[in-house]
Amino acid sequence: MMKTTAQLTAILLLMVTTFSCDDLDELTEFNVTDDFTTTISVSASEDSEGQPQSITQSATLDISSNQDIQDNIDLIQDITLNSLTYEITNYTGIEDATLTEGSLTFGTESITLENINLEQSDIDNTIYTISDVSLLNAIATDLESNTVVSILVSGTVNATPVVFDVIVTFDVTATIDVL
Repeated sequence: MMKTTAQLTAILLLMVTTFSCDDLDELTEFNVTDDFTTTISVSASEDSEGQPQSITQSATLDISSNQDIQDNIDLIQDITLNSLTYEITNYTGIEDATLTEGSLTFGTESITLENINLEQSDIDNTIYTISDVSLLNAIATDLESNTVVSILVSGTVNATPVVFDVIVTFDVTATIDVL
């Protein structure tokens, strides 16, 4: 009986210690959630006389621009990319210009864009949501080791001149563990 009681006490003590450590770990963690936005300005100003023109332009996005993330950069335990959107704005150029064969590249990860009527997208204030979970997870994993991501927009515009901005927004949660 004494041996069984000792074993049960040891098991109970082990369980309490294990749960207490997990609870303590949760107490030392906090989340920082913020929206990060960057603008990619695209300009193909020469008149192509109706001929398609390739465009390529990039910008960077740095999540360490958030002071809480910057102050705890070495303590980041996990990054979650809650959402990723982009929008075409400030369009000027020929009527019905269309971006075809478009892509957005985030570091080493890339997605293909559907054809976009640039002027109409701007007029409608269309916000495009990227919902590819594997892409979101891959970008989040990259952000855990490097808080800066380069974003590249490329494709073909059916005719020029065109000038427009692509606004890219990340909704990010960084889990920071202070112990």
